[in-house]
This record gives sequence, structure tokens and C-alpha cells, in this order.
Amino acid sequence: MTTSASEAAAPAEPRRGRLGLVIIGVVTAVMACGFGVLASHVGQTPGIVPQTTTYDVVSDTSVELTYSVAKSKGDEVRCTVDAYDTDFAVLVQKEVTIPAGKSSVSGAETLVTPRRATGARVRDCRKM
Repeated sequence: MTTSASEAAAPAEPRRGRLGLVIIGVVTAVMACGFGVLASHVGQTPGIVPQTTTYDVVSDTSVELTYSVAKSKGDEVRCTVDAYDTDFAVLVQKEVTIPAGKSSVSGAETLVTPRRATGARVRDCRKM
């Protein structure tokens, strides 16, 4: 039984094809990881960290909110504080300004609502 040169070269082609698929798979995985990192940081303001410390639903028309905001010392920041109902519909919102000069500021707000709220939060902080 004799084998020709073309039959002996046949197994080399699938290896080359597999190597190409492996390279394409690695490049795709790296790009997917990069996209995941970018997507996880969308909507965040670098250097500003708002945090709701506590909230207390005082009555059917009032919520007390305590919050803190960490930021760069020289930045003046504006944040939104709001109260919401069981469907997370915003009942009332208010803009608060955190002045420059401190890197961490705590504050408290009393929000008057048209009906009973179930929670309150600080959100959407941005440099002015």
C-alpha cells in the first residue's frame, strides 16, 4: 500500500483551522471582558460616591433622610435626594448642593410627600 504526498498533508489543514478558531476565540473573549468592564462603569461619576445612611418614614406625608457624599476636596457637587412609593415612583425630589472644601460631607433632609413613602435615597451626584 502506498500513500501519496497529498494524503500525508491532509491532517495539517485541520490543525491550522483549529489554531485559527482558538485565536479568534481568545480575541473575542478579551473583547467581551473589555466591553463588560466598560458597561459596568456606565453612568457613574468618577470620584463621587453618594450613600444613603438612613431614612425614616415619619408619617404619611414626611420622610427623614440621612446621607453622605465622598468627593474630591475642591469639587462642588449637586445631588438629588428623593422619596419613593412601593412602585418606586418618585413622590418628591430635591436638589442639594455639597460645597467645596471638604472631601466627605454628611447631611440630612426632611422631604414632604403627597402620600406615604416607602423609602428615600440620595442619587445622581455630579460636579458643578
